[in-house]
Amino acid sequence: MAGLWVGVSTLWVSTFLYGMYLILFIRCLSIFYHGKPQTPLLVTAIIMFLLSTTIVIIFLLLGASLYGTLGLNVESLQTAEVVVYVTNNIVADGLLIYRCYVIWNTIYIIIAPVILLIATMIFGYMIQLKLFFILSLTVNLFVPTLVAARLWWVTRRLRGPGGAATRRKGRNAMIIILESGLIYSAVVSIHMVFFHYNDPRDQVVFAALGQIVGIVPTLIIVRVGLGVSAGDSPSCASATYATSNSTLVAQTSMHLSKTSRSDVVEIRSPRFPVQFEQEEGGREREREKSWGSETMV
Repeated sequence: MAGLWVGVSTLWVSTFLYGMYLILFIRCLSIFYHGKPQTPLLVTAIIMFLLSTTIVIIFLLLGASLYGTLGLNVESLQTAEVVVYVTNNIVADGLLIYRCYVIWNTIYIIIAPVILLIATMIFGYMIQLKLFFILSLTVNLFVPTLVAARLWWVTRRLRGPGGAATRRKGRNAMIIILESGLIYSAVVSIHMVFFHYNDPRDQVVFAALGQIVGIVPTLIIVRVGLGVSAGDSPSCASATYATSNSTLVAQTSMHLSKTSRSDVVEIRSPRFPVQFEQEEGGREREREKSWGSETMV
């Protein structure tokens, strides 16, 4: 009876979350269609959705084989399930590291995350799940913290009316990034506890992970597209999260790096980004540059 309850719960959780994911994915495609073309992000979102779809299909086949008359090799299906999940997790973590690289604008900051990602991939495909989840958890706590720290460091140095608006957008972006890392990390932590004690409920949590690994990045894209992160109308925030967050930081931090710590950066116009020009005496004056709404956080 307990095994049947776990099996039914696993199928229910997997299909329920997949239904949520399907709605988010359709909205995500709509945002990509109406916004600025972002081919790498669009391809990544499609790959993650297809992999999550594959996981649901495998769960259905497992259920039919364990509790029905399908008669497929259960062990092979379970191995395929883990391999597909590991692949989806690698894609999601790779996207996370890419976002970190773009925002920091230096390859050195992602050396450690890339090493962790490679180790995660190796242990995942070796089906060493305990080490795999530990490394994956580390990546999903470490990289969002780096991204949020960069946003905080850049936006805190801005002053003036425009600076206040940018700081507000930066805070909202930090909240979204940290939330995305915490959601997935919390579910991974719960799964690790059940997995460590060999609790059969870890199958239910694993079924949730198979969808959450794709839901979280897609949810960020949708939230930014709907203007949640910026407090703007959907038409003013149609860009995806990687472009919107990273452009703000990359453009602003590039110019702020020319300014000494003692200088105060003034932004008198709410249009972003602001291009700074060096003047005599180490002071800077800003020159507005016309940018589209896709540069907003």
